[in-house]
Formats: sequence, structure tokens, C-alpha cells
Amino acid sequence: MRSKAYKVLVADPPWPFTDKLPGGGRGAAKHYKLLKIPDIVRFLATDVEEKVSEKGAILFLWIVPAMATEALDVVRGWGFTPKSELIWVKTSTESAQAEYLAGRMPTLSFGMGRYVRMSHERCIIATRGKALHLVGDHSTRSVFFAPVGKHSAKPDAFYNLVEKLVPGGPYLELFARRKREGWTTLGDEVG
Repeated sequence: MRSKAYKVLVADPPWPFTDKLPGGGRGAAKHYKLLKIPDIVRFLATDVEEKVSEKGAILFLWIVPAMATEALDVVRGWGFTPKSELIWVKTSTESAQAEYLAGRMPTLSFGMGRYVRMSHERCIIATRGKALHLVGDHSTRSVFFAPVGKHSAKPDAFYNLVEKLVPGGPYLELFARRKREGWTTLGDEVG
């Protein structure tokens, strides 16, 4: 019997970057342990598979451009089907969303990148089973603006969007970096 049937999963896997960036804080490997793609795929199957709702679930999987193909392998390996995506436009101020809605272009974050400086992140939305009935707000935009925080931390605006899009949960975050009220969080950094 399933202990808790999660209908919403959020995951920001520790993608296996192989580049060696200079400096004490640049690059994922300097902030947390990285996993190989097969280990990321196995993570759901071995640790949380029995907790995913059999009646339908939605996955929000954060991806990095250099591993877009591998991200799709993870989605499919976890038994989900890609449906859509969210784009987080990274900004320098808290008021960015209001600035954008008022017709002003917010100041974009000057992120890392070898070819272009990344001012956005992508999140695949994927489903398992019949999940459309879980969506409670069909007016949610695919783009949201929010300031950058600590390395790889996702903004509260994202979690608020997920909770609005799929009200009531229950919510499970894999590879979590902090606890969030009303969510089950699994990750090395949350204990």
C-alpha cells in the first residue's frame, strides 16, 4: 500500500557537469554532489516510485541546456511524458514581475555561461497517467520573472506558481535544497 500518493513532483537533479570552472564558487560540483544520468534515473525507481500517485501525477523537472537530451531521458525513465515547460527569467530585483506587467523590462541577471550569459532556466512539465484534471488554473503563463538567489536555488515564485497550477498537492520535491511548508522535501541539504 502506498504511504502517500504524491500528485506533484519537483526535481532539480544534480546534473553531472564535467567542466572545471575557476574560482571557489563557480560550478555545481563546488556546491553539492553530482550524479550520473543513470543514477538520476534510478533515483525515482529505487527511492520514491511507490509514493507517486497511480491516478495521475505532474512532474516539474529543471533542466540545463547542455543536458536537454539527457533530461528527456530522465523524464521518460521516470515514466512521465513531456507536455510543456516553464521559463524562469532571472532578474536582479524582487519587483521584476510587477515591472514586466507594467510594460517595463526588468533588469536581467547576469548569469554564468560560456557561449551566452544565462538569464533564464527551463523546467519541463511532464505527466504520468491522466493528470490534466489536477490542473486548477488554466491561465498560468509559461514565463515568470523572479530574482536569483543562492546557487541553484529556485525562487518562491516558482513554488507559488506550482501550488496555484496544481492546488492541494500533495507535493514532493526531490534533490531539495531547503524545506518548504506543506511539501515533503528529500535531498542531501535538507537532512
